[in-house]
Amino acid sequence: MANESYLQKLKDAIKIGDIPVKARMAAAWFRSIVERSKIALARETVPSTLKINAAQQGTLTGRLIPGRMYFFMYNPKHKATLPYYDLFPLVLPIQKYSDGFLGINFHYLYPKDRAILLDELKVFVNDRTLSEAARIRVSYNMLRGFTRFKRAKPCIKRYLTTYMKSQFIPVTPDEWGPALFLPVEQFRKMNKQAVWQESKQIYSAIRQ
Repeated sequence: MANESYLQKLKDAIKIGDIPVKARMAAAWFRSIVERSKIALARETVPSTLKINAAQQGTLTGRLIPGRMYFFMYNPKHKATLPYYDLFPLVLPIQKYSDGFLGINFHYLYPKDRAILLDELKVFVNDRTLSEAARIRVSYNMLRGFTRFKRAKPCIKRYLTTYMKSQFIPVTPDEWGPALFLPVEQFRKMNKQAVWQESKQIYSAIRQ
């Protein structure tokens, strides 16, 4: 149901100890992509098998549309000096540049916080029925200050086209929920629990 909150969906999944078949299938498919991406990132290339398999399923695109959600493989320019980074971001692009884009990477939050943030951002959805064409029309200026959307602050990341190691895997609105909770984050230099805890400290320090 389009009106059901993502936080409630997470609570329901935990309560019944199960997730929909579609979500389980998605999780398995995304995990297989992550495994292959490890080799791709090490070689700084994308295997032809990944391109072929994803293309056959209609899942790869080179077109990025702000307000939609995507997975992709990324090898940061400054990874040597970054305290930690995610090789397989789940992003909501909010601003495009000539050399890349600015986006919200939900992986930097605990699953519960991801759900809360996406529920908050739903006020900017242009289609309340969450049809395939739905977009979250939000910009950095609309988030600035982060008093209302404080969980977004540790998630804002700048991505450079040169360091993208795959095309984009689009996530349709009906898949936002399953994608949000897939355990496919690929952090380096710090484990995910530590990353999530640091993100919580960042947004908790913001005064309402």
